[in-house]
This record gives sequence, structure tokens and C-alpha cells, in this order.
Amino acid sequence: MDYFIRFAQKSDVDKIMQFIDKYWRKNHILARDRELFEWQYGGNNDKLNIVIGTDEDGEIQGMLGFIPYDTSDDKDIALALWKANPSTGFLGLRLLKYLMDNEPHREIICPGINLESTSKIYEYVGMKVSTMAQWYRLAKMDTYKIAKVIDTTISEYKEKEKCVTLIPVDTKEDLKKASELLHDNKKIVPRKNRPYLLWRYFDHPEYQYKVFTTNSNDKEGESLFVFRIQECNGSKALRMIDCVGNTDKIKRITPELDRLLLEYECEYVDVYEAGIDDEIFIESGWSKVAESGNIIPNYFAPYEQRNINIHYSTSNMSAILFKGDGDQDRPS
Repeated sequence: MDYFIRFAQKSDVDKIMQFIDKYWRKNHILARDRELFEWQYGGNNDKLNIVIGTDEDGEIQGMLGFIPYDTSDDKDIALALWKANPSTGFLGLRLLKYLMDNEPHREIICPGINLESTSKIYEYVGMKVSTMAQWYRLAKMDTYKIAKVIDTTISEYKEKEKCVTLIPVDTKEDLKKASELLHDNKKIVPRKNRPYLLWRYFDHPEYQYKVFTTNSNDKEGESLFVFRIQECNGSKALRMIDCVGNTDKIKRITPELDRLLLEYECEYVDVYEAGIDDEIFIESGWSKVAESGNIIPNYFAPYEQRNINIHYSTSNMSAILFKGDGDQDRPS
């Protein structure tokens, strides 16, 4: 059977949500929460940011969602939710090829891939596959209710005189002012513009993010740091979701992180990242989860006290990724 491949329209939303419920996972949040679905995939005018494949009866047999970082022809794209009816053969690959050929872009990234089912396809189209690193820094507590802490070591931060202050970015007007000072390197992948940041961290239908800017006023440009507080088991964790601009500033915010952990009464701060030199985190007093013996959970709906690897694919191995990229930080 042949399949007709096209970009989805808003009139396809109900059928796509039904497809997700049937072929991805029963009662998946994107199959039942229309507001979240339309926020994530709403495109320009009537077009959705989804490629679909339909059969001769017009029934959806495959889909590939994507998230553009801006609207230009050289924009970067994150893939988000890729599924085909298993009986359709190579429809999934055809969806990816259609997107690559018909949606103008510079680079493609995809955090959260399934190594068993899709890694070979990504490699077939010339993309590389790797694994994000997870780092954490503990707060000083007698007991930890979210993390499982065997090694209680908290590395000393020795560069306090070089520390920068984190200034809250509470409104869209604040973001406009802060984004004008960001480290502007057009070679950074993915390149995140102001409309994307507004949409991603100020217009989210369910999550509330805490956004900060640095204030060092140096020639290297400033940075935006995005956090989200995760509540669980009568306790809280601080999750670093994104860093936009000069990522070297990670080395200079450790005392501020310790202050936020105390202020928000969080057990720890953690971050998933790719593309940043390990030494930046080591020098900043972070510890790598994989080398610690501790458990720093990633799943909270439902909560699972186990470490999780996030694998990703990219067309450019110099990409700098965080948990906020793609659809890795969304309700389940």
C-alpha cells in the first residue's frame, strides 16, 4: 500500500490524538490534553508542526512532530514524537525524509530517542547518536526523600570571587531586555531566538519556569538560566532546564545555586546536557550522576527512583542540548 505524506492541518488534530492513543500509548497526555497538544505543535496559520502519513482511506498511519526554534529558512528543528503503524514498513523513514526535504532548516536534533527502534534510521540519514550527561549538586540535608543518596559529598566551590548574580526574569518585557544582552553566537546549535524563549518558558500551558539572567556585564555576553521546581514525596528538587547564551557562565553561578536550593528548600539541583565540556561542571562543584552511586530521578509522573539515560540524535555533534530541548520537559 502506498501512503500520502503531508504536513498536518488543524483539522487533523482529533485524528492525530486518536493515533497517539492507539499506537504510542493509551491515555498519553498528548492524546487527552488538547491544550498541551496545540501549544506544542501549533504552527503558522492552519499548518501544524507535524508530518503525517495517511492511507487511501485518509486514515493516519504515521506521524512525526517537530519543534522549530524560529521561523527563518535556516532555523534549527527538534523532533518530538515519531511513530508509525508497525504494519506500514518504512513509513517512519519516509516521514523523516519528507520533513528534511520540505521544511527549510539548518540542523536537526532529537533528544529522547529510543536506541533500539530508531538509532539505525538516524544513522541511515547521516545523523549521529549519543547520550546526554546528567549532573547534580546536593543541598546539605539530613535526609533525602526524592534522591537516593549514598555519597553525600558536596564539592567545594573555590572561585567565589568570580561569582555572578542571578537576576529574576519575571515578565516578557524583562525577557526582551535580557535577551538583548545574550551571548550572540550564530554558530550555536540550536539557535534559540526571543519568540521561541517566550513560547517555551513563558507560555507553557502547565509548567511554571523560573528564568534568570546573569549580571557580569562582560564582553562575553550574558546568559539565561531556566529552572523548574519538581515537587515529590513531600520534598522538592530544582531542575536546571536550559542555559541560553554564554554557557561558560555555568562556572560562575554555583553560590547562587546553593542560595536557590536553600531558598526553595530543594534537595538538589540537576541538569541533563550535551555539548558542554565536563570540566566546566567539575570546576563548578557539580557531580556526574553516572559516577556517583547516587540516584537522581528523572521520571516523576509516575515517580521512579532510578537513573535514566537520555539518548539523542543530531545532525551536528557540536550541538549544545539541555532537558528543555525537544519535548523532554513536559507533563506525562
